[in-house]
Order: sequence, then C-alpha cells, then structure tokens
Amino acid sequence: MIQQHEEIEPFRLIKAGRRLLKPASEIMFSFLQNASEETKFQAAINIGKIGDPVSQEILSEFLDLFPDRPEPITAIGFLKDSSPVPKLIKLLSTQDYQFKEEIVRVLGEIADPQAEATLKELLHDVERMVRYYAAWALYRLGGRDVVQSLCSLLSDPDEWIVVNALEILSRLKDPEAIPSLVGQYKIARDPRLKAIIISSLGAFADGHLLPIFEEGLKSFDFRIQANAVEAISNLKISPLEVKRKIKKFISHSNNRLRANTAIAIFRSDPAKALQEVEEMILSNDLPTRRSAAYVLSKVNLEKRSELIGRLLADSAFGVRKMALKAALSLSSEVGTGRIIPLLKDKNQWVRKEAVDCSRKIDDIDPIPFIDAFKSENSPPVLESMLDLFVERRVKASVPLILAKIKGKPEEGLAKLLYSLGKLNAKDELLEAGKFFAADDLNVMKEYYIALLFNGEMGVFQTVTDFLAGRKREDDRIAAMNLVGDIGLFLRNTENFSGILSQALFLEAKKDMADIVEFAEPEVVSPSTMSVEKGIELFSAGKFKEAEKYFISLLKNNPLDSEALFHFSNTLIKLGKYPEAVQNLDNLIHIMPSHFSGRLLIGQLYFQLRNWDKLVEEYEKLKLQIPETEKKSVSQVYGALGLAYFNQKRYQKAVENLKKALEINPSDMSSSYHLALAFISLKQNDSALKILKKLKSSLPPDSRILKNVEDLLIKLEEES
Repeated sequence: MIQQHEEIEPFRLIKAGRRLLKPASEIMFSFLQNASEETKFQAAINIGKIGDPVSQEILSEFLDLFPDRPEPITAIGFLKDSSPVPKLIKLLSTQDYQFKEEIVRVLGEIADPQAEATLKELLHDVERMVRYYAAWALYRLGGRDVVQSLCSLLSDPDEWIVVNALEILSRLKDPEAIPSLVGQYKIARDPRLKAIIISSLGAFADGHLLPIFEEGLKSFDFRIQANAVEAISNLKISPLEVKRKIKKFISHSNNRLRANTAIAIFRSDPAKALQEVEEMILSNDLPTRRSAAYVLSKVNLEKRSELIGRLLADSAFGVRKMALKAALSLSSEVGTGRIIPLLKDKNQWVRKEAVDCSRKIDDIDPIPFIDAFKSENSPPVLESMLDLFVERRVKASVPLILAKIKGKPEEGLAKLLYSLGKLNAKDELLEAGKFFAADDLNVMKEYYIALLFNGEMGVFQTVTDFLAGRKREDDRIAAMNLVGDIGLFLRNTENFSGILSQALFLEAKKDMADIVEFAEPEVVSPSTMSVEKGIELFSAGKFKEAEKYFISLLKNNPLDSEALFHFSNTLIKLGKYPEAVQNLDNLIHIMPSHFSGRLLIGQLYFQLRNWDKLVEEYEKLKLQIPETEKKSVSQVYGALGLAYFNQKRYQKAVENLKKALEINPSDMSSSYHLALAFISLKQNDSALKILKKLKSSLPPDSRILKNVEDLLIKLEEES
C-alpha cells in the first residue's frame, strides 16, 4: 500500500468521491424539481445515501414540501447530520403523525443528544415499533440515565419489546439495571421471559443474585432451570458448592438442562461430567446428542478428541454441526484434521459450518478448500469459502471464481464479483463483465465497487452516463439506486483497498475546500385556537397543564369529541389508563364513527393486555377503517393477530397477522408471532419460511436472532 494517502484525513477521500459522483448527483437534484413524484422521492433517498453536506438544506426543504411522505425522512437519516433534528422532533409533536416510526428510527441513526428527552417519552408510545426504535436509539445515544429509562420497558405488554429491552440491557451490563431485572423476574408470568431475565442477570456474575438463581432452580420450566444452572456456575463460589446446589439435575431428562449441569460440575467432578457426556452420546434422542457436542465445545474433558470424533460421524446433521464447534476448540492440527473431511458432508449447513470453523484457525491450509470450491454449488457454502479466500488472500482461487461467473450461476453472482475485487483481480473482473447482463442492480453495484477496489475511476463516468440515459421511470429509479449505493459505499473508508485509497488521495489533492455550514431550520409558531391550545401544551410535554386545560374545556362543552380525544391522549401520557379508557368510551358513545378514538382505545387495551376487549373493539374497527389508511390497517390487523395469539386462537391469529404483513412486510413482531402461530398449528413448513426470512433481516448479535435460530434448528430436525 502506498503510504501517502495515510497523511490525509479520511473525510477528504470521501469528499473526493462525492465530487466524482457530482454529475450524477446533479441529475438527481434536477429530478427533485421536475419529475414524477415517485422519481422525486427515490432521488431524495439516493441523494441522502451519497451524504454530501450541501444536500442537507435541500432535503430539509424537501421535507417541508412533503411532510406526509416517509422518503424525505429516510433521506435525511442517511445524512446523519444533527441540523434537522429539531424539525424531526417538531413533526413528532403532530398528533397522530403517520410516519412517527420512521422518524424515531432516523433519530437513532443520527444519535444526537437533543433527541434524548423525546426518545425517553416515546418508550411509552402506543405503537410498538416506535417503542422498539426508541429503545435502540437511546442505546446508541448513551447517557447516564438510559439504563433506568430502558428498565421501564421491562413491564411492556409486548413480549417482543421486553426481549429487545433485555438484549440492550445485557449489552450495557450496567449494575443499575439489576434491581429492575430482579423485580420483573418476580412478577413475570411468561416462563420464556423469566428464562431470558435469568440469563441477563447471569451475565453480571453477582453473588448477591444467588437467591434469585436458586429460585430459578425451583421452577417447573426447564428453560428457567437451565439458565439458572448456568448463572450459578458463573458465580465466584466454590465448585463443590455449585455441585451441591445443582446435583439433582445430573442425568436430567431435558437435554439442555442436563448439558448445562455437566458443564457446571466439571470443575468439581470431571469424571462425572465425562460419564454424563458418554451417556448422552449413546442416547437415541437427537437433541441430547447435540447437547453432548455442546458440552465438549465448552469444557476440556478426558477423551475429548475421541468423543468429538464419534459425534462428527453422527447421522444427524445438527449433531455434526455442533460437533464442529467442539472440534474447533481442540488444537489447530487436530481441529483441521477433523474439519476438512466434512467439506464433503451431504448436508450443506454442515459444509458451511466446516468452512466457518476453518476461518478461525490461523494456519489452515487453503488447498482443500480450493478443491472443494470447484464442485460446490450451494450458495451459503460458496459464500463462506469466498470469505475465507478473501481473508487469506488466496490468489489461487481467482481462476476458479472466474469459472463460476462464466457458468452464470442463478445465485451468488454479486459475492463472486465482490471477491474478485477484494483479491485485486482486475483483469479477471473485466473478463467477468462479459458474462452477465446489466439488469440486476445488486450485481452491477458489486461489479462497480469491485472495479473501484482496483482503482478504476472510470466507474464514476460510467454510472453517470447510465443514469443520464435512462428514460423509463423504472429504469431511472434503478439507476439512481445504483448511484446511491455506490455513494453509500464511498462513505466508509475503512472498507477501502489500498489501491482505491491512493486513487482517491490523488483526487483529494484537487479539492481541499472547507465544508459548508447551514442555518437552523425555521420554527413554525403553533395555532392559538381553543382545542389547539391544549394540543400545544401536550406537544410541549406539559401534560399536567394540558390535563387541567382539557378538564376546564370539557366542563363548558362535554360533547366536544376532539377535546375528549386529546384529553385521553394526555391521560395516557400521565399513566392514567383507566380514566383514558373511560373518556374514550364516552367519545365513542358520542361519535361511534370516530376512527382515531377507536384506534386509540384498542392501543390502550393492548397496553393493558386486555385481549378480549381489544378483539371486540378492533373487529368493529375493521369494518370502518379506510383501505387507504395502510399504516392504520396494518396496525389494527397486527394488534388483532397478537391478541388472538395470546388467546390461543391460532388460526384467527394467522389470518390477521398475514393481513398485517401484506401491508407492512417489515413488521418483525408480526412475522415472529405468525411463525409461532404456524408452529402451534403444526404447520412447520410455513413457519420455516418466515423464520428464515427473519434470520436474514436481524442483526448477527441479536438475542432474538438466537431464538429464531433455535426454532429453525428444531423445525429442520423435525422435518
């Protein structure tokens, strides 16, 4: 790598890339003024992806023009600039603002402290996805009060929200969360939730928590007991004391509980732990044999290598896959010898695990992987192999990668091109360009980025010409997405190759101008009308004053439907749920067609876990809700689906959750509960499809992802 470019600040390289993209950016700027609405909105998003500071003011004005569309908000989020934050917060104060969820997500991306107070308030919003994004936004924002604020979510009526709150608190590992976690454990009724809380508390390894863990041992739920055993084993107490507390679980019928017990007693009684594993390996129960492999991955038992060898030959792929993790814990030489033969395993997920494990061994020989790559056709396995080739700079793989591209694979082409770029195979890349059509934008994006890795600055002119030549709207939008994705790539200098960094360094020397600063957005003064005055107090967070105002207003006009509605919102903010329900009942009695009132009372019933009343109210609302109100339709059907699920009326849950997902496919909570409903109905194939899609959309370190993966393994083994 040439060292010159290291003397320049990274933002200079980014700025140079933006200048080279400027002709394409100017085309998109022109679309904001003179194009169809759909083209305008997509232009705004892709201008945001490029992230040029000069676009901040333009996109802010675009938001003023189209406050009833989500695209300007999304575009501003890509900028990650604090200037629009006051404007976004102002929009949140608008009653029933349609895209509140997107604003909260964007505030999390920007992570500016001025949004902290608003985000804390939104932890108690009636919309679950708003609460979800507010929680993660506060996590990114940090601050000394964030833990206590997030602890308030532990009593949320939506299990999805509680699990996310627990995940965040586990990441923070702040002892301030312990009292709230303990309190929630004691009042929780859902065994799965109690098990997760025990696991979260176990991460603190605090001896004062021993009574709680001992209480977990007395549970009738195996998950709680298993997590309690693991938590106790992590405490700084004597190994003999650990064994005394958990010995009743030795040889337990539940495979997970038995495995955790074997690991826990290893320090005090390795012979007994070995006996347990040997018996588990001989079991006819597949999960028990897989748990034996799990134990071997955690503790260094006598005969460990021999036992792992037996499990690697097991008939069940789930056992072989777990045994690979155990093999990795052996020395590199032994581990390699055990792993390589599984590159020919009949199950693709075992082969993938073999490659992933090998990537963790420093001195792995790449030759067996090159040989296996030639005949491998599974996209997940090929992807892992390509990662290994790129990480180890295996140049011998280049002709094989090119051969795969020439074969025109149905899947994985983008990854093949990307790998050629990372391996600096410029000639092969140019050759590869002859073997695929320019109709897959994801493929084209990776191809152009691969060329940029190799210093091909002509890419900038190529994508500009490509955009300028598109006349049909669909083609034009696709071209803009390509330009935007390249702009997004150019904002992360840590992913640049040395060749690309040097090429941009030479360009950066041409333009060392300072960044332009912009004025604060204009603040609009509120209305002074009577009901609006109450809304103004509400929006300012003066809920006590708003309550008094609405009480006075309703004394003079008790039939004022809008005053009743906004008064109910105020009572919700003050935590006065029964009073809010009563007011909304009055409102619906006065005006049965008041859509927002019916929507809000259903949200309240959701908060209160009153599933019967929620079903009663929202089944009526379904008959009057306009199809054009897509977000509200999705919200109603999603809430109904969760209500029916909690009532164990699984077929009704499926019907409603499907409808919610038709309108909002990104609703993770509805997807997850739909999968659970299918499992309850013994429709495992349908559940598998949903869980696989969820797995691809969740972050890799997500605790929810682990739940999804566990369900996937269980269903795949049963199928």
